Amino acid sequence: MSGGAVLDLFNRFVDGLVAIVRLVCIVLATALFVIVIAAIVARYGFGQAVSWTEEVPRYLLIWVSFLAAAVCVLKREHVGFELLFDALPPRPKRALAIFIGLLILGFGWVVFRYGIVFVQDFGSDLMETIPYTNYWYYPAMPVSGFLTMVSALKLIVDAIQNREIEAPTTNIPTVE
Repeated sequence: MSGGAVLDLFNRFVDGLVAIVRLVCIVLATALFVIVIAAIVARYGFGQAVSWTEEVPRYLLIWVSFLAAAVCVLKREHVGFELLFDALPPRPKRALAIFIGLLILGFGWVVFRYGIVFVQDFGSDLMETIPYTNYWYYPAMPVSGFLTMVSALKLIVDAIQNREIEAPTTNIPTVE
């Protein structure tokens, strides 16, 4: 298998992973919305508060946040200094993109590694209102760390291949 074929396979893997993560985020965010609306209706419509409707949306939000943050790395949608980055000539821009990718890769490793430790140390604790352990939501950290590392690796590969490196365009309207 040639280098180009491996990179093509890696790119397809990343694209598939992003599509799956986006779908999972949509499902989790929808579940969060439905649960919160049901809690409001139960509390104010029927005068009955359901105990788990505060805790479960919190954990769903944790998952959505961690997963979406990892995808945002790939899409370059986190806070950045676009003006500085775009003002650089091509070679320094490429070097900076690789350096930033390496920093993000290192951050992803820390989240992944210590997320595993966190799951091992605290996963057996019981949730506050429902009789389940924390093993189902604490893995958001290592999963996000892994996805962040994959995204960073893709950014690094793209920079090394000299693909067009641009800061993301904003959808915020401007006054002209």
